[in-house]
Amino acid sequence: MRFSLVVLMFCMLFATPLSAQLNRMTLLQPTTASHNLRDKPVKVVVIQRYASGNDNNLQETYLFDTRGNLTEYRKRGFGGEKVTNYPLSLEDISKNRQYKFDYDGDVLELRQFDLRGRLIASTHCIYARGGNLVQSIEYTYDADSNVVIKRTVSQYDNRERLKSVSQYSADELLLWEESRRYDRRGNLTKRTQTFYNDNEKTVTVEKRSYTYDSHGNWITCRYSLNGREMYSIERQITYAAQQ
Repeated sequence: MRFSLVVLMFCMLFATPLSAQLNRMTLLQPTTASHNLRDKPVKVVVIQRYASGNDNNLQETYLFDTRGNLTEYRKRGFGGEKVTNYPLSLEDISKNRQYKFDYDGDVLELRQFDLRGRLIASTHCIYARGGNLVQSIEYTYDADSNVVIKRTVSQYDNRERLKSVSQYSADELLLWEESRRYDRRGNLTKRTQTFYNDNEKTVTVEKRSYTYDSHGNWITCRYSLNGREMYSIERQITYAAQQ
């Protein structure tokens, strides 16, 4: 079983199914499998480029050992460079967060707190009898009153990929919803979001197109919003056999 948080702006450089990322083991020790990578890559350099210029606004480097375990993640952008070494400890992942796991490490509940220790969100998981995640419900709270101000419901397909999201106000008005599509390799290709404001609605459509290497991993991704290309992402992948 797996678990995923609902996020509007998610990290898409790897464009992986979100539900693979918050099982206890994948939190502490991510692998090539949890990043949807094939054929034993040992290094992946990810570069994002905007269509409007030649500057690199973000570069990420992932280092894996020959068993497929992530050993180092390095992110470099306008804010400088940050390095995270793996595996992590439970203490590392519990800063401002409180997890409840079941007997085999699946997340049942996640509570998030602000810097003053006030509860700001809680997410609860629903699993099918066979163990697959089918739904998660996130409640967002007012930090001062502890009153629920939003409810977000996420639905997952039979491969535990996020397929739809709906968010409601405290009085159960639909605020926004989205649907997602994936290619046969499990990479996100289309996300449609609809935002509601009184009697008006706004629709945004994000599309991602990929080219793949001979190992079945994508090496370029082009991202467009409402038909306009916004940026592209390049991945330079080194495999164990190439070293």
